[in-house]
Amino acid sequence: MKKEIINIATLSKGRLKFQAEKVFKKNGLKIISKSERSLIGSIKGFPYVRVMYMNATEIIEALGKNVCAVGISGKDLWRESEPGIQSKVSLIKEFDWGRSDLVAAVPTSWIDCVNSADLEEISFEFYKKKKRLMRVATKFKNLSREWFNEKGITQYELISSAGATENSHIIGKSDLIVDLSSTGETLRQNNLKILEVILKSSACLFASKKSQNKKEVKKIIKLLSR
Repeated sequence: MKKEIINIATLSKGRLKFQAEKVFKKNGLKIISKSERSLIGSIKGFPYVRVMYMNATEIIEALGKNVCAVGISGKDLWRESEPGIQSKVSLIKEFDWGRSDLVAAVPTSWIDCVNSADLEEISFEFYKKKKRLMRVATKFKNLSREWFNEKGITQYELISSAGATENSHIIGKSDLIVDLSSTGETLRQNNLKILEVILKSSACLFASKKSQNKKEVKKIIKLLSR
């Protein structure tokens, strides 16, 4: 009987692609690709395994829809995904690379704003004086909404940011931001200060809950999580 093909998703570009490939190599799994630009590969000695190169967000969705059984992506993207996707994906292992913090950051000129309670007061001041909601630029609407609700802050509006979120307050698009930060340097250069860390993120090994208990998938997970 022919074995079922197991799809493993890994990162398709950038510095994190090479970090992910190191995980495979370290654990004796040699990825073979036709070329550097190929988006599909195989693993030497594992004829039933197919490696699929995707962007980090696509990987989470592919795991949630059981298109892929195992994948490497970011914890932040898993937590940001819709409940119907997130609940179908298991976090197997957090790696010590790809680290960043999802933070709420406000202008440094907001001298009296040092915690979320201060931010709540400021949001009411915006509504009272400017007759509008406090605007928050972010690529992480679900995690932002969760954090604001947890802090009891209601007078705000989430603004989608597809580009450089850090300068959105400078150009008047937003009043504050929620974004990823590795060192905080980009925030400082754009006159922002971290109010609170919402989520500590890193690259992680994930698995589709629907597939993770299959014998061959468990073997792959064991190898990659050593």
